[in-house]
Amino acid sequence: METGQGTPPSDPTALFRDVVSTLRETRRGVYQHRMAQALLQKDANGSRLVALDADTERAVFFNPASRTLESVPFDRDGTHEDDAEVLSRQLSDPASWVEANVAVLAWVHPHFRWACGLDERGVQP
Repeated sequence: METGQGTPPSDPTALFRDVVSTLRETRRGVYQHRMAQALLQKDANGSRLVALDADTERAVFFNPASRTLESVPFDRDGTHEDDAEVLSRQLSDPASWVEANVAVLAWVHPHFRWACGLDERGVQP
């Protein structure tokens, strides 16, 4: 795994715009801002947003306390934890999962792009 140079990106406004931009490209409707807000609210509450799946119907979150990686469906009403699927247990760092699955992801959180040495499109230069 090639770690990015310098410090990882951390601008919350840029992160919000990045998620909204991806949702605009992949989801129809006018609720991209609400969906992005729901994802980032969950991220702020302890589960780290890692990525969006290829059709952007599910978000991948890492729970550091349980060391669990989950795929959680979301829509304009928010995230739906009751329908979450566990992708990995006892995971110490989601970056290795990102590297193994980057080809099937529509979006990767900038921190994990940085950690994996990926460019803005989520591919290794």
